[in-house]
Amino acid sequence: MSRRSKGPRLHLRSGRIHARTGKPIPDIYYIRDGQVEISTGCGPDGLAGPDGAEAQLAAYILQKSAVRTQEEEVVDDRQRRGDPAKVLIAEVLALYLTEKAPKLADPKATNVRVQALMKFFGADTLADVRRSTCQAYVADRITQPLKQAKYGDALDKRVSDQGARRELEDLSAAIHYWNGEYPLSNRPKVWLPDKPESPRDALTRDQVAALLMAARGYRIEVDAAGKRSWRYLGGSVRANRAHLRRFVVMGVYSGSRPTVTMKLLWAESPVQAWIDLDAGMIWRRGKREKDHKTKRRPVVKITGRLLAHMRRWKKLDDMKAARLLEEENLEMANTVLHHGGAPIDSVRTGFEAIVADAGLAAEVTPHWLRHTCCTWLMEADCPAWEAAAFTGMTMKTLEDNYGHHRPSHNARARKALS
Repeated sequence: MSRRSKGPRLHLRSGRIHARTGKPIPDIYYIRDGQVEISTGCGPDGLAGPDGAEAQLAAYILQKSAVRTQEEEVVDDRQRRGDPAKVLIAEVLALYLTEKAPKLADPKATNVRVQALMKFFGADTLADVRRSTCQAYVADRITQPLKQAKYGDALDKRVSDQGARRELEDLSAAIHYWNGEYPLSNRPKVWLPDKPESPRDALTRDQVAALLMAARGYRIEVDAAGKRSWRYLGGSVRANRAHLRRFVVMGVYSGSRPTVTMKLLWAESPVQAWIDLDAGMIWRRGKREKDHKTKRRPVVKITGRLLAHMRRWKKLDDMKAARLLEEENLEMANTVLHHGGAPIDSVRTGFEAIVADAGLAAEVTPHWLRHTCCTWLMEADCPAWEAAAFTGMTMKTLEDNYGHHRPSHNARARKALS
């Protein structure tokens, strides 16, 4: 059994003759602390005083005490961070927003969702995350207007329960990220509202044609006899919807996600999606951008019909850019989708307008264009691995959601029953 340490103390080391030089070494006080020995440089006469051996011992003890206190505080803080009852949800969300969110596919959207969580849960601790509090969060959110809603639409456009679900998914991800750094003694489970069965609907070719007609400035009208006809809304409407025509065509014939389509540039970029017209390729991400596991953005060859449209659009943009520079000394955006020469970051309002003018159901969203591309590929019996690589999704997702559209779907079963 080892002897108990006596703690820091002064020890007077007797003088001696230096073995190599032969010179005498005077008596010196040392601070001895276990295996540690520190010379004070003070002899028997230098015990007291502001720089004496006793003062140096006192300073050593204070310093050691401070270090021990800091170490204890670190241990205590780590224990606190592992206790759900002592960790604020605001801390968890802040860590997630700082370290994880910038690496996600859409950091801006993540930030918006986290801010909504902060307003409701910010003052609570992780121990307060229960089914009842999550249900209260959903009940509160569905009474609030959408962030994108205009003042007049605030009563009609509110956050859906699925929008609140997506925010709670971020809360769950933030708790998981926190737990990876500070293991929780009891990790709370985030309750989520039920997810409805996705119809994975696709547009028919006639419906896509109707969308394009609306994007060209027309509105479908039905007279008293039930006869449908197109009414031209004017040149200004047609001009304001020019970017929507491109958006619809690219969505259907490339299958790219709307967020990728809106970022496409005409010139090569290391940090943003771009188009190589010479090689006929769409780079869905910059060469230095990392791909995401869940939302892959592979390089894809442009189809012949879409490539012809894109080359025509590029010529139009070049002519418009030259005219703007000459007449108004303005530079036009280098993005494929632009409005008034400026890049756009949302097509929500414009797309809703052409859906209504095309006579389609209000639930048709920009993401339906991606569904349409996948469905058409399956209906054409395109090999699943090629379709998955083309659209940037996993084979499982493609087969689970679109495989039933294949002409050969259940072919052997049907043949057996025949």
